[in-house]
Amino acid sequence: MRPEESFFLLLTCLTPLLLIGIPIWVLWVGIDNIGLGTLKKCYRGIELHETPQEGDVTFTYHTYRGILVWSTQNEHRICAPADDALKLLGRLLRYNLTMGMLSAGLVFVPFLAIGNYIAQRRSIFNQIAASANDGR
Repeated sequence: MRPEESFFLLLTCLTPLLLIGIPIWVLWVGIDNIGLGTLKKCYRGIELHETPQEGDVTFTYHTYRGILVWSTQNEHRICAPADDALKLLGRLLRYNLTMGMLSAGLVFVPFLAIGNYIAQRRSIFNQIAASANDGR
C-alpha cells in the first residue's frame, strides 16, 4: 500500500469518528463542563485563604477553555502562601496551554497565558521582596 493510500484510508476512518464522536462527547459532558474537572485538579493541595494572611501573596489569573467555536474565560483571584501561589500559577499556565488550545482562541491563548503568567509571577516575587523588607 502506497503512503497516500494509507493517508486516505486513515482519513476515511477518522472523519466519521470526529464528525459523530465530538458532538456526542459535547452532549455527554455538557458544553459548560468541558475542562472543569481538569481545572479543579489544579487546585489540589493548594492552601487558599479568603482574606490575605501574614506571608500570603495575591494574584489574578485568567484561564481559557472551550471546544472549537465555543469558549469561555474565567478569572481566578488567588490569596495563598507564596509557594502555593507559584505552584498554582504554573498549573494554571499549563492548563491554559492544554485546555485553552481547544477553543476558538487557539492563536491568542498562548500569548495571553504566557504574558499574564510572567506579569503575575513578577508580582508575586515583588510581594515576597516587599514582605521581606518589611520584616527587617
